[in-house]
Amino acid sequence: MVMKFCNHAGCRTLVPFNVAYCAEHKPEHRAPNAYDSYQNRKAIGGKYFQFYKSKQWRKLSYSFRLRNPICKRCKERGLYVKADICDHIIPLRVDWNKRLDETNLQSLCNSCHYSKSQEDIERYSLPPLR
Repeated sequence: MVMKFCNHAGCRTLVPFNVAYCAEHKPEHRAPNAYDSYQNRKAIGGKYFQFYKSKQWRKLSYSFRLRNPICKRCKERGLYVKADICDHIIPLRVDWNKRLDETNLQSLCNSCHYSKSQEDIERYSLPPLR
């Protein structure tokens, strides 16, 4: 039988080739969470969820990131990091009418987008959308 090392970092236990982890590192099976389901996120997010899936938004955000390829917040700190996300400066949940306004957009990396989203939740007292 062909053997390999367990996939857990640093574990040198040999396991069969078609098995990922040894008995000690085998992850527990997690039951699917109803909160994480697509239908539930769609129900909670409503029009915001639909907007971010729209062709209009995908085209606008793509073209904006092409024109602004560097993360705005990182650039202000003297770093040059590739922007991954086109973000609304004023969140949609605060002002829906600015959803396609280019003056309300900024290019951010994933790290800056996460911290900016947390700031928005605190600033505007928004419930987090998962």
